[in-house]
Amino acid sequence: MTEDNKSVRYDIFLIAIIVFLTFLGLVTLYSASYLFASNQPTRFASGFEPVVKNIFICIAMLVVFPFLAMIKLDFFIKWKLIIVLLVGTVVLNIFPFFPVFRKENFNPQTDAMRWIYIYGISFQPSELIKFVLPVYSAYILTKNKDRLDTFVRGPLPLAIWTAIFCILVLFQNNFSEAVLIVLTSFTICFLAGIGLQWFVVGFIAVVSAGVLLIVSDSTGYRLQRLINFGQHEADPTGMGFQITNSLEAIRAGGFWGKGIGQGSMKISVPEVHGDFIFASYAEESGFLGVLLYFIIIGAFTAICYYVAWKNKNMHHRLLALGLVTPIIIQTIMNIAVVTNIIPTTGVTLPFFSAGGSSLLITLASSALLVNITRRHILSNNTERNYDG
Repeated sequence: MTEDNKSVRYDIFLIAIIVFLTFLGLVTLYSASYLFASNQPTRFASGFEPVVKNIFICIAMLVVFPFLAMIKLDFFIKWKLIIVLLVGTVVLNIFPFFPVFRKENFNPQTDAMRWIYIYGISFQPSELIKFVLPVYSAYILTKNKDRLDTFVRGPLPLAIWTAIFCILVLFQNNFSEAVLIVLTSFTICFLAGIGLQWFVVGFIAVVSAGVLLIVSDSTGYRLQRLINFGQHEADPTGMGFQITNSLEAIRAGGFWGKGIGQGSMKISVPEVHGDFIFASYAEESGFLGVLLYFIIIGAFTAICYYVAWKNKNMHHRLLALGLVTPIIIQTIMNIAVVTNIIPTTGVTLPFFSAGGSSLLITLASSALLVNITRRHILSNNTERNYDG
């Protein structure tokens, strides 16, 4: 760059943040899952299960990430591709309902139908929605940008696909994923300029559907979870066992933390390497580590939203907003659960929690965010050179 063409390379900062979060996530996951993995009757029983799955994803992304970060974004405004992505995502989310795609020891009484198992490899298809829905949203809202004030061309197309995806994940017994999908769609529609009246209609519809789902739950599990929220101290060894031990692990970290791999309270938190991995991280890194995490994730959020906000290309802007929003909402929801701010959900912590599917989609979304950021910088530089 010349002296007259200086600009902050947000894309380089963004890549550095993604690499740091991924590496920190792998270290934290290994520390949180070591004892669990050592007791598993698998060929990875040496302490590398389930972190080995995330490592494989990282290796694969060494090839996929640069491709997504460099590909022309016009590729994502082809309606044939959009149809393939939408239909493919629906089909994949139907697969878990077929016994042939379930694990061998599947128990319908205790196991959720959220994963596809093929030759020992598992994949959670609902994670794909977090990538496909923003791609479709950016496409359809940009295509109808001059008619967003009408119901048919404005919120209706996105509402239909949001409803389809929510129904699929609800049948997979994944209520929290449905909440995340709805929140993402609402955010994208709001930032796209959809009329406020449609948000009122949508809010009433969503709340009504949520109440109906809770009331109609024959097991009473969802309603009981809401009733028990904030009551963990009343039953610390029963319903409140997980959240009680999570809070104790966080408090045990103190200011400096116990050091990576030195946490002792984490082992008492059920599934700590999954939804509650933040408790393990907080115990071992302490207040300083948590502060560092918030600074890094805050920088990730600021860069993505800033570039989206400043982007003059509506498709690029909505695509960036759609991709970063699920990551941020998911992060907030996960930490809020672990710290007992909201009722327990099944939402994982991006970059950290066990689950190759989650990490794969998070890194794929991050790669496109780097792509959008890089093109925004190049566009600004071109305009400066032209004006000069």
